[in-house]
Amino acid sequence: MTLSSYRVGGALFDRIAAGGGGAEAVGVFAGSEHSRRLVLLRAVVARAEEWGGAPGADARRAWSVLSAARHLSPGVVRELLCYPSTGLGLLYCLRALDGPYDGGSPAPLTPLTPLTALSAAAAVRTGLTGTVALPVHAEGVLLPSMGLVRFPGVPDGGTALVHCGPSAAVEADGRRVNVPARHWEDGDGWLAVRRAAVMGGGEPLLLDDLDPYAFPSAQRAPRLTGRQYAHWRTTIGQGLRQLGSEHPETAAEVGGGLRTLIPLRSPGPAGASCSSAEAFGCLALSSPSSAASVALAFTHETQHNKLSALLHLFDFFALDDPAPRYYAPWRGDPRPLFGLLQGTYAFLGVAQYWNRCLRTTDRPGEARLAELELARWREAVRTGVDQLTDSHAFTATGRRFVAGMRAALGEVSLRGLPSAVVERADDLAAEHRRRWVEANGAVPGTPEWAG
Repeated sequence: MTLSSYRVGGALFDRIAAGGGGAEAVGVFAGSEHSRRLVLLRAVVARAEEWGGAPGADARRAWSVLSAARHLSPGVVRELLCYPSTGLGLLYCLRALDGPYDGGSPAPLTPLTPLTALSAAAAVRTGLTGTVALPVHAEGVLLPSMGLVRFPGVPDGGTALVHCGPSAAVEADGRRVNVPARHWEDGDGWLAVRRAAVMGGGEPLLLDDLDPYAFPSAQRAPRLTGRQYAHWRTTIGQGLRQLGSEHPETAAEVGGGLRTLIPLRSPGPAGASCSSAEAFGCLALSSPSSAASVALAFTHETQHNKLSALLHLFDFFALDDPAPRYYAPWRGDPRPLFGLLQGTYAFLGVAQYWNRCLRTTDRPGEARLAELELARWREAVRTGVDQLTDSHAFTATGRRFVAGMRAALGEVSLRGLPSAVVERADDLAAEHRRRWVEANGAVPGTPEWAG
């Protein structure tokens, strides 16, 4: 397994800073994130080998299985390494290896369970012949990106054997469950990581409500019922079609980068969405209410995915500035500079989304909503960009990125909007600012708002 070098040219960098980048950008990021996973994988193996004993032996076995599986099907192993939960799982391994570990205790999850499970999934998906041992946890054994084998009554820490080959099966406590050939569909004793849609290039968009490492949030929803799953499939498909017809560049970014959806518990009627820097290609969201809500959430979170991947390639910050003191018009708490940058970039994409909606809709109700949302969020982005521009913590690369955001905001601001809409948006912004100051007081760095 070898690393590749990646280059983001100036023109592409500037298109990304302006909120876009298209398929070319996510293609670079998919490759660079794959290399990042390889580095993380090797770090886990090296750290385990330093431990020696059971962790060292487990790591060497997993590495051997992954190497053999890659020889059979490099594409499958690459896909598994890039699966969003792989990054978070490998980080768990590193942290567990850096903490106290009693190699003789029957823990339900050993420090290397995510790595071992990854190797088992690689062996099953490539048809590699052999057996991989995994611990049972919560009466189940997970194969990442594939599904969960259920063993009711088997205690945590019990050993399951994953028999790999032309016909895969998992065995524990004298029971044997076959892994379906169509592993994305439920079977006897098998809960599948199901498909929400098929993307334009033929890649499945998976709906993962099983993997504990799929997303770092305690708000993950439990297993979706059949009716809930049908709703997700229908609404996600509609949202993807809306993106393709009305927002083609964003659709290209989503199609080239998004691979997994994580259902969240619904926090209220407005819904929620989020992403993680270590889970490129993953988006978590509450139950989608409409095609439009899907299109907007995908737009928002794709911005976060792109910026997170870009920050893995470039140093944007010359100074350490972690203090949560900046005002973000979309949050109720003071934000660190990094968080302000992430939010400002995401809402730049949101403002551009609503601007495009105004170009494509001929329905008065939709137009009024788009006008209000555009007015609200382009001014919110201006608030963020102004603070970012005033900061001295950025490198030259970071300053170039912020300047690109400002230029893109200037283009969105050229659209004239009715005065009543602008006044309503200003009222909403003032009310948010009032509540924020009431909650946080005179936070340093924001005197004009605290005053």
